[in-house]
Amino acid sequence: MTASFRRSALPLLAVAALASGCDLFGSKQDSTTDDIFRQGRIDPNAVADVGYVPVQPFYTQSSAGTFNAPTDVYVGFDGFVYVTDANGLHVLNRAGQPEATLASLNGQPIREAGCVTQDRRLQLYVCALRDTTVEGTSWRLPVVYRISGMATGAPKVEDILWQPFDDNNRAVIQRNPIATDTQVRFTGVGIRPDNSIYVSRRGPLAANVPQPYNAILGYDANGTNTGQIIQVSGRRASLLSSYNPTDVITTVQPPQRQTFPNSADFFVAQSPLESGNARPPTTPLANAVLSIKVTETVDGISYNPDVSRLGAAQTATGLYTINRFLNPSDLAFAADGTNYLFVLDSGKDSLFVFNNAGIEGVAPPPGARNPAPVKVSFGGAGNGLLTFNRPQGVAYYDKTVYVADTGNNRIARFRLNTDLE
Repeated sequence: MTASFRRSALPLLAVAALASGCDLFGSKQDSTTDDIFRQGRIDPNAVADVGYVPVQPFYTQSSAGTFNAPTDVYVGFDGFVYVTDANGLHVLNRAGQPEATLASLNGQPIREAGCVTQDRRLQLYVCALRDTTVEGTSWRLPVVYRISGMATGAPKVEDILWQPFDDNNRAVIQRNPIATDTQVRFTGVGIRPDNSIYVSRRGPLAANVPQPYNAILGYDANGTNTGQIIQVSGRRASLLSSYNPTDVITTVQPPQRQTFPNSADFFVAQSPLESGNARPPTTPLANAVLSIKVTETVDGISYNPDVSRLGAAQTATGLYTINRFLNPSDLAFAADGTNYLFVLDSGKDSLFVFNNAGIEGVAPPPGARNPAPVKVSFGGAGNGLLTFNRPQGVAYYDKTVYVADTGNNRIARFRLNTDLE
């Protein structure tokens, strides 16, 4: 394997801890990084009421230079910050100091990197495009790379999931690429407790396209397609669909722990725009973010809408409030016990926050007279401290929200003012 790997002069933190992790997952604790991170400046214009305030400075630099239209951000189980942009995959520590850049894998540039996630083994998943030749014809196809050793300075491709070769739902006779395969994109990866994954895939919806591209696919920890799939129903959005999915996540998120609840449930974000359509959306989907309950029995797998969060929208502004989102681009979940769900909406240039019941808002501060959730969603178009320009990625770690603010070439950070130390 050949890889273009640029490393800063700064040492990577906790390499020994990463290398000594057990076979299922690794762990990383580093008090020095935490101390540096907590000394980040909180913007002095923090409002008196409950709300998110900027943590300064925002991140703008990788070890390869200024970020170039960042598409995703993820703070991993190892505590490092991973960013994808037009130049590849970047690693930063939580003080924002660049550690490394990976520009190519197996002899090719990392093309159009669009998502990054880490599993409990500390292996990264990156959505991108890759060239190949099939029976003398050249193709540029969507892939998901699984990469080990990134944080230790020895990146290695453990597996590549290809469209269409790694889709068991496609008839064997149709496994060779066709023209519409080049229009497909993998948009997100959700991790399950045993390191099996969900992958969101979007592509053409035209009636004459035989392959139901828009789907959530299931793979085991070794990259084998398990045949699990949720496809768009009737080529339209519903309460149980995968209509132009832009992301899929589970509740298996940092911080690291010995065990996670053995749940197969997930969240999926849907877009009103088909793959490859860059025009600004004008008509939202009625329900663009779905919470899906998954029940596995001896008779098979059952997928159902999350009726509890669906019901919450009847009494308050919630995840299922009609037309709440214009074009959700990414999701994040706070697995630290707060159980907040973050929805990044590139169409509204905004970040929405929901509690575990699916109601918009966060818990009020201790001693508050009103126990109702406090709305803290924010944003709007711009380049200010609380505004965005076509944001594409969101992550959560240690009470801090990270946003890949694509049009402003930065990774913005925010923290609830009630969490300030």
